[in-house]
Amino acid sequence: MIKDAGHHYCFIRIMMKKKCEKYFITVIIAALFIFALSVTEAASVKGSFVYRLSNFSGPVPYDWARVFVDREKKESYVLYQNFIRVFDKNGMEIYRFGDDLDLGAMVDAAIDENGNFLILTYSFDAHKTYIINVCNYRGLLLSKISVKGLPQEFSKFSPGRIVYHKGDIYLASLNTMKVAVVDSQGNFKEGYDLGAVLKLDEQEKADNEMVGFSVDNAGNILFTVPTLFKAYVVTPDRKVSSFGRPGGAPGRFAIVAGIISDGKGHYLVADKLKCVISVFDKDFNFIAEFGHRGMQPGNLIAPDDIALDNENRIYVTQGRNRGVNVYRLDYE
Repeated sequence: MIKDAGHHYCFIRIMMKKKCEKYFITVIIAALFIFALSVTEAASVKGSFVYRLSNFSGPVPYDWARVFVDREKKESYVLYQNFIRVFDKNGMEIYRFGDDLDLGAMVDAAIDENGNFLILTYSFDAHKTYIINVCNYRGLLLSKISVKGLPQEFSKFSPGRIVYHKGDIYLASLNTMKVAVVDSQGNFKEGYDLGAVLKLDEQEKADNEMVGFSVDNAGNILFTVPTLFKAYVVTPDRKVSSFGRPGGAPGRFAIVAGIISDGKGHYLVADKLKCVISVFDKDFNFIAEFGHRGMQPGNLIAPDDIALDNENRIYVTQGRNRGVNVYRLDYE
């Protein structure tokens, strides 16, 4: 009786051991499967070089230009040395304007829903006042927008970036980290003191400035601060998220510059020193990078500004008169 009970006890222990081993193996397999999924996701975005923006003489040799796109017309535009050049969907220059200087000193531009240019310009006189010139696709002046109703804290506001988003115009002063949102008539709607949003003191505000700046489809403000080695996302209700750590390894930041988001919620960040475009998912996990330093086609030299069209093509400006590289984002 006791012997039978002992055998029975041993049998139970063996069975429990086998079940535990089976359970442990199942857990390991599940963990490996999850890891495999994460690896698949990490390899699911690839930037493939397509071409450089060119004319009939070859690639146009820009040096840290400004680039923006018309997603409906499938055209891209480059602002450089007071010229705006227009490129078709194949990356060939088809038109240019701005050489007569009638519009003033152009510092940035955007495209509204009607395909008109919104050109942020400063006067050439001593006052250096700014205004938004509205021009058609041929650069002919249609109207001027003066910004009105700025609050006292924006009294010395001097924007250097302009973004158009769903009827609103975002004007950003990079060195003061302030953003004014105005309507299509120039009336002030709301303002962001991003330095205050980040809880920087006055000295920290003076020591830091934005470089990259954009607005995504949801109205979130995206910007980078190279001296902090970070990229930021600020929602319309001023909730702040950030990502980035200093370093030379993939996914780390050296000197960050332009930032945008794509239709799938990925964030793309240009790094001037590492000469790459880094891609992060919506949860700020690093996915991939492309470009890399070099003088061969597809390589980058100090990338700066970036833009994205409706066909998942990313436009990257760079230094050393390397012009604008165009890559296609491939999703597996």
